[in-house]
Amino acid sequence: MNILDKIVLEKTNHTKYLKQKTNKKKNSKYSKSKYFLSAIESNLNINKNALIAEFKRYSPSVKNFNKIKYIQDILEQYHKSKCCCISILTDKNFGGSLNDITIAKKITDKPIIRKDFIINETQVFETKEFGADALLLIAKILSKSNIKKLHNLAIDIGLDVLIEIENISEARKIEGIDAKLIGINNRNLKEQKIDINKSIKLSKILKNKIIISESGVTVSNIKKIKKESGISSFLIGGSILINDNKIKYINRLYEA
Repeated sequence: MNILDKIVLEKTNHTKYLKQKTNKKKNSKYSKSKYFLSAIESNLNINKNALIAEFKRYSPSVKNFNKIKYIQDILEQYHKSKCCCISILTDKNFGGSLNDITIAKKITDKPIIRKDFIINETQVFETKEFGADALLLIAKILSKSNIKKLHNLAIDIGLDVLIEIENISEARKIEGIDAKLIGINNRNLKEQKIDINKSIKLSKILKNKIIISESGVTVSNIKKIKKESGISSFLIGGSILINDNKIKYINRLYEA
């Protein structure tokens, strides 16, 4: 069983617990602010790279990833840098939890996206209740109908949504969904291999979307991706987290 299948199985088995734990009220009133999307648009409007800096304690696919114990020091650096948004990976396989969002909200006022393996409505309500501004939906693990259902629910309760794809068949899954933010994952989630050309190729078939290139992004390949695709939005984790001077590195990415 590969990493992705293992994680999805864990999420499926966790559903009953989530339904008991989460205060799910479909008729509750939620604020409708679109803070995450607007932060990205603001950077693009001044012709700067829109950077989403990701926090995770470790990666099960990267053997030499230095495990990070404390979120506070990292988030303080992200807050001082020129990233416009912050991604918090809340899945336990990456050392994360929803409490990381609570901590992050006390450190920074930059908009936060919950990056996790969202497969049901309960997780969407949970994301809102913990104070995130947006969530990630991964097309690979969801049917077209579930993508649409979860996307529309998130929008209805005031969350922005980033839908992630990594191939043409997944791009077809999101046709007809009024998604404004599309992430192209340069990593093959099943095989854990990276190819930044995926962002360049897939961006050509996506129209009227803000496209975010994810995984394997560095200063040098930002320039290649921008030149060949016009993409100026990036979600970056590993190359930031292994860098000793995170503020300086993020600001280099911002100007690349």
